[in-house]
Amino acid sequence: MARVIHQHKELDRNTKAKKIREPFRKTIGEDKERHTRHVKRIKAKLKKIEKFLSASEPKMGPSGQEVQSNITDVESARIKGPHGYIQGYNGIAIADSGSQVIVAAEAIGSGAESGCLPGMLDSLETNMRKVTKKKQPLKKSLVLGDTGYFSEDNLQEAKKRDIEVLIPDPQFRKRDPDFDDRKKYKDTNVKKYFDIDDFTYNKKEDCYICPAGKILPYKCDVEFKARGTRGKQYRSKKSVCTICQLKGRCINRKEGKGEFRALFILHRQHKENLSEKMRGKIDNPAYRELYSRRMQIIEPVFANLTYCKGMDRFTLRTKKKVNIQWQLYCIVHNMWKCIKPLSLQYGI
Repeated sequence: MARVIHQHKELDRNTKAKKIREPFRKTIGEDKERHTRHVKRIKAKLKKIEKFLSASEPKMGPSGQEVQSNITDVESARIKGPHGYIQGYNGIAIADSGSQVIVAAEAIGSGAESGCLPGMLDSLETNMRKVTKKKQPLKKSLVLGDTGYFSEDNLQEAKKRDIEVLIPDPQFRKRDPDFDDRKKYKDTNVKKYFDIDDFTYNKKEDCYICPAGKILPYKCDVEFKARGTRGKQYRSKKSVCTICQLKGRCINRKEGKGEFRALFILHRQHKENLSEKMRGKIDNPAYRELYSRRMQIIEPVFANLTYCKGMDRFTLRTKKKVNIQWQLYCIVHNMWKCIKPLSLQYGI
């Protein structure tokens, strides 16, 4: 920066440079004029931002956490794209396993997709009722979902609707014996740090005992406002953990910075823990084989939309317009999937 400023000062004092720039003064403009226009543009942008911040409220994502807003399109969200993070929308869809016809689709601007499952199930049930004329069109059917939709709330919502779902947890591949010979998963199969299963709960004293035999007494109640959950915190003393020989496998912190172990025990919100049941379910080889078909059902649909149909990015703003654009492309995909069977049936 200092070098650039020095260079500009030298040019301002150089008479030859002034003579060279003089014929182009009208086309390029005076330095003062450019500076005035530049300041005017910056002030206009600041005024627009101040107006946006004063009138807009924080945008909350499906998980309850605040997501990044955008002054150009408030309904968009910061999402991960093929070349890094961008501000935009995600297109999600549900397709049937028989012919890969899209039966429910929506464009979302909330970033994470986990909170969109109830709305997608609403659309799926509504559309299937119109097609099948049944009150419970999803009865005895199986809905396969990506690991991004794995959450206790989503599983409870599916159970409430009496819908069979198979949504594995994000760590299910680490437990898959077929991945034991792969270095990527082989390294992760060995626990680097102790987890809650390695601690023993003493109900009488209301404390936890660590693998080294030290006590983690009850510290306080905690509330995770972003997730809407509450629980208890059990924490050890720094003097105990600092000299412990197992702290390398227990504390993931730099030396000298808070060398203590804390456990957060969340209160159970539901009587039945469906997340644990789903983990046991996906470890069953039969269910793993069923889930392996998810990729061959839905991934070709997105490949057709993005590569063959050219829907590699949304070109509109606001959720309403983007949703229309996404669903129109899905309709085109369905028409393309129906041409061959209809021609065979009716001889077109």
